[in-house]
Amino acid sequence: MKKANFVLQALIAAAMLAPALASAAPPEGKVQINYNRCDANYDGWGVHLWKDPGIPLPGVEWQNPMMPTGKNDFGIFFQADFKEFSKGKVNYIVHKGDSKDQGGRDMSFDGNTVKEIRVNNGDRKIYTSLEDAQKARAENPCK
Repeated sequence: MKKANFVLQALIAAAMLAPALASAAPPEGKVQINYNRCDANYDGWGVHLWKDPGIPLPGVEWQNPMMPTGKNDFGIFFQADFKEFSKGKVNYIVHKGDSKDQGGRDMSFDGNTVKEIRVNNGDRKIYTSLEDAQKARAENPCK
């Protein structure tokens, strides 16, 4: 009986840690853009990344955006080497062909102070915490 309780407690602890592991911070030296779509259809969505003054990161072109690095509980994510960005300014546009998210604007964040952001499709804001991004999604549900 004691062994069964121990196994049950271990399973409960693992289940409680799973969301934290799925939402772990990006690896050292990386910045991460997490992207959530209402329809969960991420086919063809990528991110255009550039450093000032408008120079795309190596291997990234408008017609050939960076494709997702992986998937997590929030949606998909893109990771890039922080050292590639001039003075730490991370410039990006999440897009699929010429369809741009976040109102079609050029977006940026300071990678010196924030290593990870979250973006909800159809929302122009950048969220620096999972809780704020989820709250915004709950307040503005997908149509």
